[in-house]
Amino acid sequence: MIRLEDVSKTYRTDRIETRALDGIRLNIDKGEFVAVMGPSGCGKTTLLNLMGLLDVPSKGRVVLDEQPVDTRRDRELSRLRNEKVGFIFQSFHLVPDLTVLDNVEIPLLYRAIAGKERRRMALAALDRVGLSSRVHHFPTQLSGGQQQRVAVARALVGRPQLLLADEPTGNLDSTMGEEILGLLASANGEGTTVVMVTHDPRMAERAHRVIRLFDGRQVQ
Repeated sequence: MIRLEDVSKTYRTDRIETRALDGIRLNIDKGEFVAVMGPSGCGKTTLLNLMGLLDVPSKGRVVLDEQPVDTRRDRELSRLRNEKVGFIFQSFHLVPDLTVLDNVEIPLLYRAIAGKERRRMALAALDRVGLSSRVHHFPTQLSGGQQQRVAVARALVGRPQLLLADEPTGNLDSTMGEEILGLLASANGEGTTVVMVTHDPRMAERAHRVIRLFDGRQVQ
C-alpha cells in the first residue's frame, strides 16, 4: 500500500538544522493496522505527514499504491490525497462555522460528486459513527468525543484506501478512546489500511504491529 525507501527529512532555518527522520525504510501492506510509537519529538507526525503526501522527504522516496510520488506536481498530489488518504487529527481540525454535516462533506467538494450524493454520503458516514441526531449542530455544541467522531466520519466519507490517525484518542477519556479505536478497527476490517500514531500502549496493542521511532530513526 505505502512504502518509504530510505526516507530522511531535515528542516532548516538560517541557524538551525533539525533532522526529523533519518533513513526510514518501511513497507505497509494493504489492509494492515499499524501503530507508530515513540517519545515526543521523535518524528512520528513527520512520518505521518510524509505518508499522507502533506510533505516531501529531503532524501529517499515515498511510493503510494506502487506509484512513486516524488515527481508528482502539487495538483496531482492534492488529487491523490483526496482520493486515497483520510486524515484524523488529535485536535479535530473541524471548521467551527460549519455544521457537522457540512464539515463531513468537505473532502467530497473536490470531487465531481453531485450535491445530493455528497449529502447522502455524509449522512451515511455520520450514521456510521453514531451522530445522525447531530448533523445540524456546530462543533462548539459537541463534546470532545463527539467532535472526534465527526473527524472520523470526515476521514472515512470518501472511502480512502489509507487512513492516517495522529493521536486520535489523545484528548479523550478511556471510554471514548475505546469507541474511536473501535471505529478505526471497523474501517480496517473492511479493508482500509490504518496507520495510527499513539502514546498509549493499550491502543497500540489493537494494531497488527507496532513501529517504534527514537530520534528520527526506526528502532523496531
